[in-house]
Amino acid sequence: MYKHTFIIARTGNARGLPGEDAITYWRLLFTPPGLAWTTPNSPWLDWWAEFVEHKHRRTVTKDMWDQTLPLLEKTLEDETMSWWSEDAAWPSVIDEFVDFVKTEKRGETANAAEGMEVEY
Repeated sequence: MYKHTFIIARTGNARGLPGEDAITYWRLLFTPPGLAWTTPNSPWLDWWAEFVEHKHRRTVTKDMWDQTLPLLEKTLEDETMSWWSEDAAWPSVIDEFVDFVKTEKRGETANAAEGMEVEY
């Protein structure tokens, strides 16, 4: 259902969705009675909406739409985001969101992130 929503939500021949439209659909899909995109310490959906509205400010492409669901799944599994790596193949918008969460929402500094060890 999630992947089909993007196709249905587009108007005319548009290749993407305006950010505010995408946020509306994410709020419909990722709140109860649907899947709640929140964890005990992280209001992920609110943070994602804020990021898209104030930081991304571009059309939401199909690739961004498609990658939002795996992002949701990963954040629900591990809200500390230990799954994220700069070397991973996430789209740049996801990298930017992770940075937004770490710096603006959690107050982490670049030095704190540099000191983290990554297990392979």
